[in-house]
Amino acid sequence: MSTLVLCLVGVPALAAGGYAVVAAVGWFRYGRPRGGGPDTALDAFMPIYDVVERHEVTVAAPAAVALEAAKKLDLEGPRLVRAIFAARARVLRSAPDDAARPRGLLEKTKSMGWGVLSDRAGREIVLGAATKPWEPNPVFRALRPGEFAAFREPGHVKIAWTLGAVDGPDGSSVFRTETRAVATDANARRKFRRYWAFLSPGIRLIRSALLGGLVAEAERAWRLEGDDVLTDARTQLTHAVAIAAPPRDVWPWLVQMGCQRAGWYSWDILDNAGVRSAERIVPELQHLRVGDVLPARPVGKEGFEVIRIVPERALVLRGLAAQWAGTWAFVLEPLGPNGTRLVTRYRAAYAPSARMSLLVPVLKAAHEVMERKQLRTIKHHAELGHAP
Repeated sequence: MSTLVLCLVGVPALAAGGYAVVAAVGWFRYGRPRGGGPDTALDAFMPIYDVVERHEVTVAAPAAVALEAAKKLDLEGPRLVRAIFAARARVLRSAPDDAARPRGLLEKTKSMGWGVLSDRAGREIVLGAATKPWEPNPVFRALRPGEFAAFREPGHVKIAWTLGAVDGPDGSSVFRTETRAVATDANARRKFRRYWAFLSPGIRLIRSALLGGLVAEAERAWRLEGDDVLTDARTQLTHAVAIAAPPRDVWPWLVQMGCQRAGWYSWDILDNAGVRSAERIVPELQHLRVGDVLPARPVGKEGFEVIRIVPERALVLRGLAAQWAGTWAFVLEPLGPNGTRLVTRYRAAYAPSARMSLLVPVLKAAHEVMERKQLRTIKHHAELGHAP
């Protein structure tokens, strides 16, 4: 009983204490925003600001896919976000918004009054508005790009924020979002400072929740060869690596994979019985056909059945494990004349159970470690073989 009481009292107290600390930090940092890689696109509209929030996350999908997924995020999808919005409405006594609005993040915010200040297709979009955020039901007033920087109407706060993504060197991308705000006069600054300090912890939680959802949405939106095999997949893992070699130089390393063959190019002590994976292309292992099985163990027939071959483009395997249905796809995407993005995706379908809820996170963590090693090794061998 004492433990239960401690939890019932202690957990809310810790949460309240943490909220108070973050709110205090927001109060004291107001008007003294830290630097750290400012967004140059925002500089054109708001070079000086009272507050700034910057967030980024790595996404296992190209930048264009990540940005498109961000635009379509459901702003009120995560329960945490809905709870924070509801709490704000209760505290400020906001009236319900009965307007019919689109669900996507970009279109919904535009319907609320935000205007597009800049749009670099496939790379970054900048939105902005003038508002009085401390009001129960703030009105967002869009400004033309040429008017935004010079807007000085008293009693307002100008807010500008971005959605942007850039391709990374490893075949993934980095999604970034930045928000800046500045008050137009001293009275608005006092009001906004109180508002920001009080609600900034919730705003940060909203950003974190949305970024977590973005990763999953971007990977789901990025359709790859083999995704059609398991339409009821409950989990999916995607990894990518950029290789300085064309697909024709990467493909032979995929064709010869498998225990009892050239190995899996990962930690051989764990998945190849300590036998070192091949460091050369083995000619006699280059004749792969649909229906062949790539063994998973040094002995026995357990492994992965080849179900689809698109030469120098995709190799799709189906797991033969009895516990669940799984597919493992290796996809080669050209990056210019002499580059390749190698993408791997494992999808699994299984009946939900307490056992699987415990087992799946462990297997995902192990797969993460093994597959990243595998990709690094394939990259090394393909680039070495392609070197002039």
